[in-house]
Amino acid sequence: MKSNFSKLLENRNFIKLWLSQILSQITINLMTFIILTRIFEATKSNVAVSLLWIASSLPALFFGPFSGAIVDNFSRRKMMIVTNIAQAVSVASFLILKKYVFALYAVVFLYWLIDQLYLPSQQASLPSLIKGKLLASANGLFLLTQQASFLFGFGMGGLFLTVLGRNNTVLMASILLLIAAISVYLLPKDEPKSKNFKVNKFWNDFRLGYKFIRTHNEILMPLLVIIFSQIFVAIISSILPSYTKVELGLDLKHVSLVLVVPAAIGALIFTYYLPKLLHKFRKIIVIKSGLIGAALSLVGLAVLPYMTRYSVLFGALAAVLLGASSAAITVPSQTLLQEKTPAWFRGRVYGSLSFMLISATSIPLLAAATMADVMGIPILLILMATTLLIGFAFIHRKGDHVLANGFGI
Repeated sequence: MKSNFSKLLENRNFIKLWLSQILSQITINLMTFIILTRIFEATKSNVAVSLLWIASSLPALFFGPFSGAIVDNFSRRKMMIVTNIAQAVSVASFLILKKYVFALYAVVFLYWLIDQLYLPSQQASLPSLIKGKLLASANGLFLLTQQASFLFGFGMGGLFLTVLGRNNTVLMASILLLIAAISVYLLPKDEPKSKNFKVNKFWNDFRLGYKFIRTHNEILMPLLVIIFSQIFVAIISSILPSYTKVELGLDLKHVSLVLVVPAAIGALIFTYYLPKLLHKFRKIIVIKSGLIGAALSLVGLAVLPYMTRYSVLFGALAAVLLGASSAAITVPSQTLLQEKTPAWFRGRVYGSLSFMLISATSIPLLAAATMADVMGIPILLILMATTLLIGFAFIHRKGDHVLANGFGI
């Protein structure tokens, strides 16, 4: 009997859409790495780097709520073609604007603004190409591709810069998006899903999702843990260039091989063994273990600059532990959220989660970047580790009570 994956690969239209997703995701992560390192080289400021993440979040915050309604009024195939081409042009504009560092924020903002139309078009196209039980497998494959693309794009960014140089790497990224446009051009023609533009649909869905979260105690804690962990990931990502260059004394091109790839490997290894762990331990125990592991890894990274020997090796090991710990916190929390939310309501809850993630990240990110510039990254890492331990202590003492009764607010 053929596996679901084999059946998916027999669907040529799925392959075309999947190729577009792969190339788009690789380009996003590759360009993020290129622009991130370029901004730090020019400014030597963690605050300047953190503004890059904010520039990429603003389109989702202000425009994302309405993107689905807009996409429904146009052919999804045509929308993906146009957005892939527009993103290719925005990527190529880096070659002209690379000397004007602060203009790169506009490039990032424009790219992610266009992506607010590409992503819902892609996601809405999948059910029309894949039917029945294969749809769940297709969604899982798309999620796996998103994670693998981070490893390939962001993780291998330094290698691309070393081998091809910055200009050729950007040119390659732009060409990848043009190939993505050709791939979706070959999909069957489709008609707009809706002729009625209803912006208020998002606000109704968001209000219902937020009300559900407020009135279901078992939802609130895992959701806050997810937000908490993603804020930490954003902060660590924003200080990586400074940590690599200033604290470890390494070339920025080596950040991917020394820290990003080991962290991704740690996350993938833990995710692989997670089902076996969840057969033996409760999810809340795995989350607590992740908080302890993440705190220890941050302490290790904080003391690493003061080591004279084997700092790169120990840095890679700390990154593996951090990646595994991040997965230990996030994946069980996501599972709890999915288990406690009815299938017919998950879209609204996750819509509210995405909105809250973007809203909650900006201020802590800027505050952490300012602290890193003023006090130094090692002290910031120690403070972050302390916060994780406080989170562990709270969940250890109050976790079960909060899952059953909420926070009492």
